[in-house]
Amino acid sequence: MNTQNVSQAIYSMEVSLQKSHPNAFQSALHVRDTQGNYVMASDSQILAEAERAIDFRYPTGTVFESPRASGEFFRAKLAGRERECFAVAFLNNQHQLLAYGELFNGTISAVEVHPREIAREALRINAAAVVLAHNHPSFSPEPSKADKTITVRIKDALALIGVRVLDHVVVAGNETTSMAERGFVNF
Repeated sequence: MNTQNVSQAIYSMEVSLQKSHPNAFQSALHVRDTQGNYVMASDSQILAEAERAIDFRYPTGTVFESPRASGEFFRAKLAGRERECFAVAFLNNQHQLLAYGELFNGTISAVEVHPREIAREALRINAAAVVLAHNHPSFSPEPSKADKTITVRIKDALALIGVRVLDHVVVAGNETTSMAERGFVNF
């Protein structure tokens, strides 16, 4: 079977699948199955590859030079989540990424954050600074009163061990809000 015939066969299978399951996710991406045949990639395979691509785009050593750079990083990591997730980028003195961690997961409207756990992880990684972030599944980019309160608590706790909080980014869909740019944290 030549390449044109294979392409036509794949197209025919995709059209048939779309007619039989009109609300199903239809991928334009293909992967090889265990027999070496190309099949449509599942949504979980696409998401796994997207996660690998994001990690490739932001490797260890990525510099967090501004609130904008932090926003782009966390938007790539947290946008589209259905539940709140609180994440931390652990940085060295030159604001280069040492590690990234999604430390706390919550509900659709809240996440419980423990400053002690962030401090413990910062010490384990030997971080000099952190950038905090969490997502708002409601798509509201405005930091809440609780967001501001926990930022101050984390900043105070980390100051005791010599770790600076550079920013707290709120991810709301494709929008981000930098609390540093709003004057809540000094970048």
